[in-house]
Amino acid sequence: MTHINLAAALLNHPTAPLLEIHPRAFIRQFTAARPALKLIEDAAGNMRVDLRCGTSASPPLVLVAHLDHPGFHVKRIEGQTAELEFHGGHSGAHALPGTRVHFFDASQTQPIGAGELIERDSDSGPLKRASARIADGRASIGGFAMWGFPGFSLETQSDNAQIISARCCDDLLGAAAILSVFDELLKLAPPEINVIGLFTRAEEIGFLGTLEAIRLNTIPQNSCVLSLECSKAFAHAPQGGGVIVRVGDASSIFDPGLTQALTLAAKKLSEFDTGFKFQRKLMDGGTCEATPFCAHGYRASGLALPLGNYHNQAFDANSRACVGPETVDAADFENEIKLLVELALHPQALDPGADKIPQRIKVLALKAHELLR
Repeated sequence: MTHINLAAALLNHPTAPLLEIHPRAFIRQFTAARPALKLIEDAAGNMRVDLRCGTSASPPLVLVAHLDHPGFHVKRIEGQTAELEFHGGHSGAHALPGTRVHFFDASQTQPIGAGELIERDSDSGPLKRASARIADGRASIGGFAMWGFPGFSLETQSDNAQIISARCCDDLLGAAAILSVFDELLKLAPPEINVIGLFTRAEEIGFLGTLEAIRLNTIPQNSCVLSLECSKAFAHAPQGGGVIVRVGDASSIFDPGLTQALTLAAKKLSEFDTGFKFQRKLMDGGTCEATPFCAHGYRASGLALPLGNYHNQAFDANSRACVGPETVDAADFENEIKLLVELALHPQALDPGADKIPQRIKVLALKAHELLR
């Protein structure tokens, strides 16, 4: 299975905060088909997947992605009207009456019904509640709704760039990257490997799964943690510019030593792989899981894929707010996988060792002593 095919398979699984039933089932099936992978589910429903070979003393490389995406919970149904409660960050200005939604439940990955918004609680502030007319099929109390876009498509632009378009890239594409890394490592079969994939729940409503994983000690305290996110693209952090080594987010700056190690590893990879591209940026369009890990004493940093239509918030040809599928450049996704495989194979690149002073700073220190004494 190619990385894009794996991403397509996972992104076709609908999800919402606290209702990550379908992507969790996909990960169970994925690990069951690969005996070398060990799956553990903690008491909060977070999923830890281990790949360990040999007796490496290096701290585990932990790759973190969340399995939820902003969406509606179906709270009540009266006739052909469903009362919805929105979970996650989204401006009401984009949720226009008439916007299509798909209804889901735990029984299947395909929509059980379709409809359109009738009204929402705010046309400017955060979207919290809405009502939708059920036009086809049905809705289910306790189920959920997502914006009415396909789970996955691959589009070719005029410059031949391939763009992943999906109702949810954030953050199922991060989860797909982790699974792709496992497949690559299983093919390479290195004698020494210590990689953990951590798939968390309810990130979009306050890092709930992450915080429970920390409380439950789901991963070792000495782990080297990388949050894999889809983060809002900017002019200075464009799609197609490569995977982003994320210096920080809207809330914090990540572990400086680890971020620098990521940057150096990416530079070395680009020296022998001319197709590899990366960027080093502060992505402050949102907050990611590296922030709570850093706050609790973990050595954490992150990578990001530049995301179009962040949280499905889009603008039409006349610059009017609307909703749209999220987009990621497929080459950025492939470059993220390349870098993660390289880090997994050479964990010493992320180990600061006893001496944390970069060689360049040492050289400048000698020069300072010579010229300023």
